[in-house]
Amino acid sequence: MCTRARTNLTQAAEGSQLTGPDVWSAIEEPVERQRRIGWDLLSRVAEQQQLRAGRSCVVDLVAREQVRQEWVALAVRHGSSFAVIECVCIDIDIDIHRHRVQGRRRGIPGWYELSWEHVERRRQRYEPLSEPKVIIDAVNPPEQNLDLVKRHLADVGGRR
Repeated sequence: MCTRARTNLTQAAEGSQLTGPDVWSAIEEPVERQRRIGWDLLSRVAEQQQLRAGRSCVVDLVAREQVRQEWVALAVRHGSSFAVIECVCIDIDIDIHRHRVQGRRRGIPGWYELSWEHVERRRQRYEPLSEPKVIIDAVNPPEQNLDLVKRHLADVGGRR
């Protein structure tokens, strides 16, 4: 829902961003199977291209609890910490949110554009992760969100 905020935070944190659409656009399977394949591919890319090289990695997508647990185990195997950053639009007027979604063009080759109906369905089925996390509001200034994320990452890194 808040792709711009996540992208800005990824760039500011100097991590590599991997998105579900990067790998899912070529997969034509039932939705749950698509998710599983996409999560598996993203995990493999994160491990082989980022974690093995000692680099940080930001995986930008909506995940389920089972996948979160797998990513925690992946981070542990590589001596890394794992953090969940939930990006939301809390205090935004629904009409403004709809206008933003309808005015956005992702331009990802082979991938659909978001519709307001898609966003509404996702909001109804959203399952928050149980991991200790920081929740940032995309309506807040990027500097404020980045400060929250940095503090959360420092806390998580200290618990390793």
